[in-house]
Amino acid sequence: MTNYKFQTSIKLVLLVFALSMAFSVLWINSTIISNLREGNRRQIEKIAEFYSELLSENETNDNELNDEELQYAVEILIPILNNFEFPIIITTNLEVDEISYGDIYAVSNVGLSYEKNTEQYIRQIKDMVRQMDSNFIPYNITALDSNGNKTVLLKIHYGDQKIIKTISMLPYLNFGFAILFISISAFGIQLIRTNERNSIYAGMARETAHQLGTPISSLLGWVELLKDKMLADKRNKILSSMKSDLARLSEISDRFSKIGSRVNLKKVNLKSLLENVTMYMSNRLPKSSSINILLSVEKNITIMGDSVLLSWAFENIIKNSIDAISSKKGEIIIKLMEENDEISLLFSDNGKGIKRNDWKNIFRPGFSTKKRGWGLGLSLTQRIVKDIHKGKILVIDSSSSGTHIKINLPFS
Repeated sequence: MTNYKFQTSIKLVLLVFALSMAFSVLWINSTIISNLREGNRRQIEKIAEFYSELLSENETNDNELNDEELQYAVEILIPILNNFEFPIIITTNLEVDEISYGDIYAVSNVGLSYEKNTEQYIRQIKDMVRQMDSNFIPYNITALDSNGNKTVLLKIHYGDQKIIKTISMLPYLNFGFAILFISISAFGIQLIRTNERNSIYAGMARETAHQLGTPISSLLGWVELLKDKMLADKRNKILSSMKSDLARLSEISDRFSKIGSRVNLKKVNLKSLLENVTMYMSNRLPKSSSINILLSVEKNITIMGDSVLLSWAFENIIKNSIDAISSKKGEIIIKLMEENDEISLLFSDNGKGIKRNDWKNIFRPGFSTKKRGWGLGLSLTQRIVKDIHKGKILVIDSSSSGTHIKINLPFS
């Protein structure tokens, strides 16, 4: 239930973050477009004011400006308009539906599909003017009439430049790429998690079989021996061994039940625990083995922990050291000491070592450098040390002459 709530919280945080990013992109995009449009508006406003003043000065009290004079004024204006990057259409003061060919004085930065003096041309101009006026209020070029009143001579219609249209499309492209990226990422993460989960399941099954195999095989052997007639002393010895194997089975069951549940930590004497682990692992070595497991302890150190899980973690590290040591004389040294405000355990061996690139990978579920390895032992060890006991585990050095793995645990 807790894990489900945690996953839900992560999804909610990601959703809020995605929405925040989306609104930020929209706001930045809207600000840029608004600034560009404001710049266009000011340019058109200045042009309209300038030519309004110029035409008012040239207009006499007796004679109003005629069409030729207006056309001449517009021809002077056109080179200026061509320097702008946004579309401009200058017409008379008539309504859009009343505009004819003679009412169109200038067209700049506008892509037209038809030739002049055609009905299609006029219709296209009208459509463009309607679209421009729906987005921006046209600016009037005015002049004073004979009575001193302002009269509208021309209208400057303008629209968005091409870059604004491109910028306005960016949020949709960003959202599209974001959705595509998130979808691919989610699929990839889900695929990785599925493969990792399958590796864990397979590894747990094999580890369980491996853990249970030795004591079960031993028990079967003892049962066969009990079928034969023997002295009471020998029978009692066998029964004692069977009791030890049954205790081992109980411990294995306890390990797997605790690794997936909440653990109640109790006081653990690390010296006694390490002595039991080293003795057990030494007794499991073949008689032909030339490996020595040595323990160096400064003093009794007690922490809050779980003895069953900690012994499992230490056994996994020692197992890997044993596997790394070839037929040569091997040595595994375990040191327990106090460093600053932490308890340190250093596991050293003279095995073949670990590649530098794999110092972190060895703690990943499913990763193994051994041909028949399951890639579960050290990942479980990391979970026991890091997640359950709030400690740290890392490879501090490794070469062809050996490996050093360090565990840091907090004091009680």
